[in-house]
Amino acid sequence: MRLAIDARMMGAGNSRGIGRVTEELLKAMLEIAPEHEYVLIEKDVQRGPFCSHAGCEHVQADVHWYGLKEQLAIPRAIIQTKADLVLVPHWNVSWFSSIPRVVFIHDLILREEPASANISTRGWFVRLIKRIGFRVILHRALFSARAILVPTEHVAERIKYHYPSLRVPVHVVGEGMPKVDQSVWREPERPLYLFMLGSAYPHKNHDLVFRAWPEIHRRYPELRLVIGGKKDAFMQKLEARVKREKLEGISFCGEVPDQEIASRMAGAFACLFPSRWEGFGLPPLEAMAAGIPVLSSNSSCMPEVLGQKGVIYFNPSSVDGIVEAVEALFRNPSGVRGDARMAVADLALRHDWCKTAKRTLEVCEKVIR
Repeated sequence: MRLAIDARMMGAGNSRGIGRVTEELLKAMLEIAPEHEYVLIEKDVQRGPFCSHAGCEHVQADVHWYGLKEQLAIPRAIIQTKADLVLVPHWNVSWFSSIPRVVFIHDLILREEPASANISTRGWFVRLIKRIGFRVILHRALFSARAILVPTEHVAERIKYHYPSLRVPVHVVGEGMPKVDQSVWREPERPLYLFMLGSAYPHKNHDLVFRAWPEIHRRYPELRLVIGGKKDAFMQKLEARVKREKLEGISFCGEVPDQEIASRMAGAFACLFPSRWEGFGLPPLEAMAAGIPVLSSNSSCMPEVLGQKGVIYFNPSSVDGIVEAVEALFRNPSGVRGDARMAVADLALRHDWCKTAKRTLEVCEKVIR
């Protein structure tokens, strides 16, 4: 099989979530199925993580995603690959390409939470045009694919809910557990802190945390909240709110490089993840990989991904719920942390990149047959 992969989002400084999934998936494919031919469509063929790998060929397409230029240039790049099939790791498919494709849909956040996007910071007319464009391209991605890949049962169910007439098969292939050296495990640093990592989009639910924080800080004045993530317009609004409302004990550490995430997580009392909607939820799984307990919302896919050990769940719309979750952590910190460490092995078995790659390749081979 000659498989083309749209790898433009892969690599440092591109798209952390989709970029990492693409990179880890390809790494596992090369490990378990080196007999296939892999052709990567990349923005810069000299700088990608597989630029010198003997098992990969490369086609350059220095085109950013989500634009009209993408729709015009990527079909030409796909033709150059001479592939049997194209794997597109996102919904931004090329409208004019006729080569069979398999599409990986990671979430439907822009359907469920349309305000959770950079376009919500633009004028109303631009927002309207871009939202219409997203709906059209997503519809095209789903209905023109030969097969659809998703990371969780939750995403599969939401696709069926929003597109009941869809007849394209939807396959749950999962994602992998981050690999963390167990030597990072240690007692939490003082002063104790909860660590929130990720974007500051509205669906991440920082608002709930800020409304609950005065009561949490009153009960546990030694506890701090550290928020990590890219300092975009949304994060800047959060920083301004903390200053305006004089919320004590909250600090921002900016974007955290991948190689520093484990050590940041390992020093935390717990990872806080109040998100209302996720397709998979990488930050809390990164915390679990480091043996750190998680205070997580009980919405979307989180119980499916994280399981029950080492996690305290709460209602993502309840201020009292998040306060009670923190209280439960303080009542039995050693027990919750012990459960989190015990959960690592089981989570690593359930979330494995080689299993995801095997399921993905099976779907691709079936499509070609």
